[in-house]
Amino acid sequence: MRYGIYTKSFGEYGSPRVLRDLAVASEEHGWDGFFVWDLLSAPTYEPPVADPWVALAAIAQATTRILIGPMVVPLPRRRPAKLALEASTLQDLSDGRLILGLGTGAGWDYTRFGESASRRELAERLDDGADLLHKFLTGDPVEHTGKYYHATDVRMPASNIPIWTSGFWPRTGPVRGARNATGLFPQIRDESDDFRLPTIAELTTIRTNFEASGGPPNPDIAIWSPNQAGTPNAQTAKQYEAAGVTWWLQDGSEIPPTELHHRITTGPPT
Repeated sequence: MRYGIYTKSFGEYGSPRVLRDLAVASEEHGWDGFFVWDLLSAPTYEPPVADPWVALAAIAQATTRILIGPMVVPLPRRRPAKLALEASTLQDLSDGRLILGLGTGAGWDYTRFGESASRRELAERLDDGADLLHKFLTGDPVEHTGKYYHATDVRMPASNIPIWTSGFWPRTGPVRGARNATGLFPQIRDESDDFRLPTIAELTTIRTNFEASGGPPNPDIAIWSPNQAGTPNAQTAKQYEAAGVTWWLQDGSEIPPTELHHRITTGPPT
């Protein structure tokens, strides 16, 4: 089991300096990763909003060990070629410490800019875009004719980047991006529409469905603790590890940076 910090990128966290300093503290206190949201705008989110790639570049320069990444990049609102360049550049800058999360993103990041947020279309765009992105990262010349994306005689820098796909379980659309992905970051909501941890029984189904959708055997499975769940104790962590979970992320979305920093300094439950 590895342990990481998972935080938003707006409001009090909307500064690359704040995110960088939290990542440095995470490395100093034994955490294994630091991951940042990728959102644009929403009525309830207060500015400023930090660009995750700029913030992660600062983090890459200030750390040497922890794994880092955007969690997750809404691929349907991005150009796969630009994303491939960003990802390969950050992988080089970080000396191979990038994990790239892919998903469909939040509906308001489309509708507030006049774009379609149809679940079916976003899932299809994720499939098509992920296929093209994987081709770009091979470093080979790419010919691609998909429903939404096209590329002719294009060659990008080769880069070996672990890719996790993410979606709201049990919806299957976003998880179709499992093809060629090395891991899964499932999102689950409770009856009141708040995020919650998956149960041990649910994880068995999630892992089976992920592998059936094209995921590899023994994939990375990352889960995250909503703030109300707190940091897991060692016994709980061992139970989830036995169920196939390889990453446990500590959420920082609903607490100020000072409180998250305090949680970081207590270290992971190893």
